[in-house]
Amino acid sequence: MTPELVTRLIEINRKFYSDFARAFSETRSSGQSRLDRIVAYIGDGVKTLDVGCGNGRLAERLEREGRRAQYVGVDASPQLIAIASARAARLHHVAATFRVADFTAPDWSAAIDAPFDIAVALAVLHHVPSFELRCNVLREIRALLKPRAQLVMTNWHFERNERLRKKIVSWETLGIDARDLEVGDALMTWERGGKGYRYCHLVTQAEVKQLAEQTGFQIVEQFYADADLNLYSVLQVSN
Repeated sequence: MTPELVTRLIEINRKFYSDFARAFSETRSSGQSRLDRIVAYIGDGVKTLDVGCGNGRLAERLEREGRRAQYVGVDASPQLIAIASARAARLHHVAATFRVADFTAPDWSAAIDAPFDIAVALAVLHHVPSFELRCNVLREIRALLKPRAQLVMTNWHFERNERLRKKIVSWETLGIDARDLEVGDALMTWERGGKGYRYCHLVTQAEVKQLAEQTGFQIVEQFYADADLNLYSVLQVSN
């Protein structure tokens, strides 16, 4: 995939989260049961990095569960970070800070106060175009973690649901030649509060294994959940 196309795909998602931040946030509640699986990995007093934190729903959920945690949330969308920061005023047990950081950019992690006990990346990696760039993102995350710390991530398996498959549209819609893309790349429509598009990549179990091998992680656990729509992967920093 050419650097120019990578930039174009990143821009598609940047525009989406700028235009639809409020509508998207309304679909991401801290009360969603799927967060139970994530919170289970985060102990009390743990320093947590939330990459692609969106509206800060994980921080809110940690608060509801009574966790006392130092939490840092980063996201490329200033609009979503603004929403998360406003909500942070309601937190008492969780010391949360939020910052805008484009994790597809080089050295995005330079200003983040590391190291962390755990990192989470919920529905993040499948929005990063190209295998090479996904590797770079994981290497940056690894550099922020303590030895033997874990990264818990989820990736969307939209191909498993008929309703979601109907949201996949031709790349010709945006004048992009599908032959220039990687296997598993898809263009998804959004029609809540207007019409928009998102770039998504199907991150398979096999790809997670490849990513882990190339970025200094080892796989601890993988499973499907949420009606089999999400692949959960728990990675640990290798020795």
